[in-house]
Amino acid sequence: MPQPSAPMPAPGDMASRLHADVVNLPMLPSVLLRLSTLSPDDASYFDDVRSLVHADPGIAIKLLRMANSAGGGAMNSTPSIDMALIRIGARRAVELMLADKALQIFPANEPWQRDLWLHSILVANYMRRMAPMVIDAQIDAEQAYLAGLLHDVGRFLMFSLLPEAFASVEQAGWDAPQGLIQTELEICGCTHTQLAYEAMTRWGLAKVLALAARDHHRDEPGHAESATDAQVGPLVTLLRDVDWLAICVARDGPAWLEQSPEAFDALVARKMRSRYRGDAAHRLARLRSATLEAASLLRAMGLEDARFGVPADDTGAAPPAATRH
Repeated sequence: MPQPSAPMPAPGDMASRLHADVVNLPMLPSVLLRLSTLSPDDASYFDDVRSLVHADPGIAIKLLRMANSAGGGAMNSTPSIDMALIRIGARRAVELMLADKALQIFPANEPWQRDLWLHSILVANYMRRMAPMVIDAQIDAEQAYLAGLLHDVGRFLMFSLLPEAFASVEQAGWDAPQGLIQTELEICGCTHTQLAYEAMTRWGLAKVLALAARDHHRDEPGHAESATDAQVGPLVTLLRDVDWLAICVARDGPAWLEQSPEAFDALVARKMRSRYRGDAAHRLARLRSATLEAASLLRAMGLEDARFGVPADDTGAAPPAATRH
């Protein structure tokens, strides 16, 4: 964690600097923008994904690694990119490419960065698995995945643009989302959710994604500014619920999902705002599957974590448990 070393400017001055720096951010890679608009419902989806994989040798290597892991080892190794795509599916290949491109923009060089990426990838996978289960709302599962992957991008930005302020926020002792938001306001004069909204808007990502990042720590949705704002409510509610689930799993490991359905139901009734289809046993099964998918993605990206059954790095030491986001 970066250490503050000198007196910092006043919060208002820092907020002005952060907002100005966001305006001057470079644009996202065009491939990431293209990936964010692909739809599995399009007839050309598989061919589009295949073309993107073939054009990126680094992604091709990671895809083969993921496919061979899914196949059970050397005896069932996948010899080609096309066979790898068939084995793991075009959708998972897109998820790998999205995460890989985002990781290039916000690298995981420090333990806290690895920790935040673990959280973000868990949230993304839980969002996709839980989106079809939301009652009285139609949430696009692919959009939900991307919303989860990018929901904390403002924290990466805050560190990149003002590392000393970020360090002070992290050391302030907050232990809940509202504590984080209040601490950011007191120290930086703005919040990571505001920065994420501004950055994602500048990058040209779908407005619902920017709104989800902006609102995911609000107790209640803000006033709708447009029809898009009104539609994002169910996505934000799902994101708040899933954020809490991912914190629990990152803190305690996948074993947290092995609790009884009755105990899980009691926690959900107290902590989660939305109602979901299926019973607790069904929801737990979906979350376990999503956790395995997240672990496979982390492994393919070189972000292994001992809490998820694989070594964290060459020394075997895992980064600190993620308990605060």
